Amino acid sequence: MKAICYISNFSKDLDKKSIDNLVYDVNKKNKIHDVTGLLIIKNKHFFQILEGEEEKTNHLYKKIKTDSRHTGVIKLLDTKIEGRLFKDYNSGEFEVFQKFSDMKKLYLYFNWIKNADYLPADEIIKLTTNFLNNNK
Repeated sequence: MKAICYISNFSKDLDKKSIDNLVYDVNKKNKIHDVTGLLIIKNKHFFQILEGEEEKTNHLYKKIKTDSRHTGVIKLLDTKIEGRLFKDYNSGEFEVFQKFSDMKKLYLYFNWIKNADYLPADEIIKLTTNFLNNNK
């Protein structure tokens, strides 16, 4: 199992319809490939965590890097994991966050898993929290 986390910027011509299509594509493809995680869309930035089988996660990330809907993809984390961090979140479905109420739910989940003292989880929580706090 592997987790990859990255941040990127919206492409200049990304509109509401394109974002809606992106959300649909993300949910569909990640379900097919058994990839869990989250995508946060905030202030014209994307922040995504992918977790799944190593080969599938690597393949998906390669596709993401060439997607024209965003630019400046920066990988923040690439690590092997013992188990999925998001398997118990939202019934293991890939989650897309666009509203503040979604973020609140995520923080509650992070508080719950902090007690596990699982190092990759700590790093993912730190990266996610930094992104949310720096993109207010």
